[in-house]
Amino acid sequence: MVDKLDGHEVRDPHDLHTRIEVQLDQAAEEVTRRLAGGIDYQVVRETVVEAYRQLAARAKVHGFLPILAAKAAQQRLQGVR
Repeated sequence: MVDKLDGHEVRDPHDLHTRIEVQLDQAAEEVTRRLAGGIDYQVVRETVVEAYRQLAARAKVHGFLPILAAKAAQQRLQGVR
């Protein structure tokens, strides 16, 4: 959602957080599918979120972090199987 404040566009920070959460959900669903359901969705979701946090802590550009977090989570979880 975009509002105007003194002629400037202002984005709702909650909207950004919600979009990231949706992207992380989708990433976790995809990783779960790729792992053929061998690992519980909740474990996959937690691993994706942790990978996202680690990447976000040092990233300068955040646009592709959910995709990169999914890849990192999948690699970690394949080692667990």
